[in-house]
Formats: sequence, C-alpha cells, structure tokens
Amino acid sequence: MKRYNFTNPLFLFKIESMKRHFYFLFCLVFIVACDDGDILTVDLVFDQELERCDDFEDSYLVFDTRDNPDEALILIFPRDEVNDALFTSATPVDSPTEMTINMSTIRFIYRTYNRSVNAQDMCAIIPPGDLNIVDDYEADTGTVDITVTIEDDDNDGIPSIDEGRDPNGDGDFSDAQDSDLDGIPDYLDEDDDNDNVKTINELDEENADGDDNPLTDPLNTDGDEHPNYLDADDDGDGVLTRFEDENGDMNPINDTVFENDILIAHFLNNMETMDYGDPGLTDDNEYTRTVNTHFLVKGIDLDILRATDIDLGTYINVISDYTPVD
Repeated sequence: MKRYNFTNPLFLFKIESMKRHFYFLFCLVFIVACDDGDILTVDLVFDQELERCDDFEDSYLVFDTRDNPDEALILIFPRDEVNDALFTSATPVDSPTEMTINMSTIRFIYRTYNRSVNAQDMCAIIPPGDLNIVDDYEADTGTVDITVTIEDDDNDGIPSIDEGRDPNGDGDFSDAQDSDLDGIPDYLDEDDDNDNVKTINELDEENADGDDNPLTDPLNTDGDEHPNYLDADDDGDGVLTRFEDENGDMNPINDTVFENDILIAHFLNNMETMDYGDPGLTDDNEYTRTVNTHFLVKGIDLDILRATDIDLGTYINVISDYTPVD
C-alpha cells in the first residue's frame, strides 16, 4: 500500500482560534466551571472502539467518532519502530507507555463537523469538499498512557497468561510452558497435548457454570488429574487419543460409534479400545495474534475543559499470519 507523508493543512493540522464556550462530558461526567460561576455538564459518549489511519508515513492517527452530534476525538503521535510495537507486541507486558502531549508530534484534538464522518474521511489526504470542521479544540498539556495486552496468542480459548507464556514474569517468553514438548509453547500451540484434537475443542464448551471461563471446568472425560486439552489419552482406556483415529485422517473427532443410542467418538469412549496405529501429527498450527492497545488520556486542558482522565478506548489489531518472535 502506498504510504504518504502526513500533511493535511486543510483538515488535520488546521487549528483555528475558537472563542465560543462549550462544555461536555466524555464517558464520565466532567464538571466545568463557567465564567459566571455556573456549572454545566453536557453528555458526550463515544463507543471507545478505536480506528487507525495507516497510510501516513510519519504519524499514526488513532480516532473515535460518533454521530448526532457529529464529533471525533483524535490522537496523533509519531510513527516509528518503537510505536509500531504498540500494535504488535505485549512487551513490556505490565508497564504502560507514556507520551506527553506537546501540540507538535503528539496531539490530542476534539472536533465537531457539519456531517457524520467515517474512517475514509478521517484518513483522507485531501478532505472531502463537503466536509467542514465546525469546532476545533486541541489540548496543550496532558499525557497519554498506552497499555498493550494480548489475551490469547493462538486463539485456542485460553488466555496466554494461563498457558504459561511468561512463567517468571520477566518479559522473556523463551521459557514458556510446552506441555507436549513439541517445541511449540502452549500459548502458541493450537493443540497443547498433540492428540490431534485442537485445544479449543477440549474445553468447557457448555459453560454450565456461566462464568465464561473455559478453564473453570474444562472437559475431563476420564476424571484424572489432566483435563482433556492436556491429556494424550482422553478416555483413559490405555490407547492414545491420536491412535483412536479409525480412518487415519488425523482427526479423531470424526471416528464415532453409537453407544446407548448416542454417537460418541472412539477417543471419548473407554469401551472402544482398538489401536489403529499412529496416523501422524497435524502440521496446520496457525498463529493469529490479537493485540489490544488501550489509550488513556490524562490531565488535558482544552481552553475551557480540564479533565483528569479520558478513557479514549482500545484499538484491536488482528495479525493473521503472525510469525512468533517472542
């Protein structure tokens, strides 16, 4: 994709001197003192689901918009190798990155428009002719805390932190847990026990306890100390799950038989003890990293608005063909 120099004097970098007074509340109710001593609040609620412009060479533009009224909150900061990592990596895991608003390289802006705006409008090098900025307020002070988290690196239904991604909490993932010793750590392994049944298919799918946590009560067919997703012999019949693959297609799930009028897979039926031999291991492990980048704006001053914290929201970046390097 062609990348452009971040210049847009008519739209993004046009700062007008506005003298009208307005008051708003962003997510929380901010109390604003008026010149005449009155205190007013106005409701301004965004969905906190952020979007990002990627086509500018020198800067990132992260924004949130809403309709009725037609408004946008805009954060601009440099595009470089360090800031690229904010959308791809959870290192450092626990410490937020802080940026200082300076009205130059790091900017926070509130704008209203004459019509609704979308990502195409916000990211346009030349703004549409029918789009005009009505109100334009930019913070001259404040900071931005940016926290990056990765819930589930391999999208197997188990948060990476619960799969031993960083057992020592030192930010070094090289010693991550590898239950099946196949060289792929659990947090990146779609099949943590190498039984050819993906981990996501061996968890608490029914959610009977209603806590939406697949680890609270994961499937454990044989009732031993190992839940199915970490058990190479799920039904405890002495035959490895992988070897109960009758048709040899490396998918034990589709090898079934009726027991008491219920269709059940061999690997979950301890009455079925036929060993069909080793069909081999699947080699289709895929990495799809989902990175959540959260922005908290603190201590801003937009002429008449002073706020302690503004929860700008979270940008979600899904990396489909992710190559693990951590």
